[in-house]
Amino acid sequence: MLLEEWDLNVQVENPVDFVSLPHHGCDIKNYYKAQDLINYFDMLNGPIYMNLVMHFWVRAQVYDRKAAQLEMDEKVLIDPSLAGKSRKEMGLELFTVTEIRSSIMGISMFISEEQIAWVIRRASEGRFVTSLDNNKTSPWNDTVKKTMFNSTKKGKYCDVSMEHKLLLKIQNQNLLPKGGGGDQPSLDH
Repeated sequence: MLLEEWDLNVQVENPVDFVSLPHHGCDIKNYYKAQDLINYFDMLNGPIYMNLVMHFWVRAQVYDRKAAQLEMDEKVLIDPSLAGKSRKEMGLELFTVTEIRSSIMGISMFISEEQIAWVIRRASEGRFVTSLDNNKTSPWNDTVKKTMFNSTKKGKYCDVSMEHKLLLKIQNQNLLPKGGGGDQPSLDH
């Protein structure tokens, strides 16, 4: 798929001002401190270079095991004597990890999951449980209802406390941005 820079819509996360929130009766900074996410929010509140982001993404390619194998196969097609040789013997770099590869102003750029984790100061591994099949019979329903509505009955958004509304807004705009997707997170989220 070919993209031009002007076709991109860069989604910028919204800064969160943890200093002014307590003055308005909603001190939620401790939730994010407990999860060690304050550095992440500090980064979001930093500068954004939209032109660099657009230059990077229109040229970006995912370089994974499949792409590495395709690269080897192309070398063998060009020079059949390379068949059965290692990447090193073919003059190729060793494949170590999946990367996003691009260039900005002629400079090659590689971004891996470990680099992203290092920048946001988070572990590169984690656990995400998916496929909570039926949200009507999910074992999480009672926990969500008690936490959000302080009740075992399903409530409405207007019944949610201001603190939880703000946490939901931050989740939707900063932690799980959708960029035109559904208006609410899934039960998995």
